[in-house]
Amino acid sequence: MDAHVHPETLKETPPEFVTKWLYFGKSFIEQNGWYLLGASLLLYYVWVKLQPYIRKWKEDQEERKFAALCHKYPDFIRTRQESLEVARLRLQMEHDKKAEEHAEKVKERETKKREEYLAKQEGKGPTRLGNRLSDQNSSTDSTSKEQKQPKSTYRPDYNPLMEGGGSGGYRPQRRTCPGGGCG
Repeated sequence: MDAHVHPETLKETPPEFVTKWLYFGKSFIEQNGWYLLGASLLLYYVWVKLQPYIRKWKEDQEERKFAALCHKYPDFIRTRQESLEVARLRLQMEHDKKAEEHAEKVKERETKKREEYLAKQEGKGPTRLGNRLSDQNSSTDSTSKEQKQPKSTYRPDYNPLMEGGGSGGYRPQRRTCPGGGCG
């Protein structure tokens, strides 16, 4: 009896017809690669040039089918126009409804702002703590309040967004920032 029934290493090999086809494909590409590349580029160029004509031909086909359908069923156009008109009216009504709701909300906001402003002018509205003075001290403290206000350190005509004056002006960028994004 044979002591070695199975080989020591099992090696899986693909079927012979697969390897023959792979070898044939590889050799064909090696021999005709440039021709295949040129033919594929030519086909792509032709496809790009013909595509608008193909699209136009398909659109003409669709128009002819629609015209034949309209000729066969004359009521089709009228029902289609009526359904489009109904859809337009429905959308217009929805738009008008939303516009009215928005106008009401805007009007409510304006009246609310006006009421808050009037309440603030009368001293009833919300104020910061410490800003509300009692009715008794309001007349006596009004003169002292004007005197206690801190004096502004800025000039009255100073605007930091305007050019000129102060320490503003042009400063070149730092040289250590690549791409100019450091400020």
